[in-house]
Amino acid sequence: MTTSRTRHDRRVDARAHRLDPRQESRFSLALILLMGLATLSVMATTQMLTEQNPGTTSHIILQ
Repeated sequence: MTTSRTRHDRRVDARAHRLDPRQESRFSLALILLMGLATLSVMATTQMLTEQNPGTTSHIILQ
């Protein structure tokens, strides 16, 4: 019993982990949407904190 793998086995194994183009496109779109949601959340939090503390330096920087 040998533990070495042939070149063909490694190629098949590498291809098994790839997504089909449609699924890859869906994952990309989901990632973009989540990143946009995170960006909006950070922007809203920053604005809310700035309005609560109008005398801070972050208020001056954001204007």
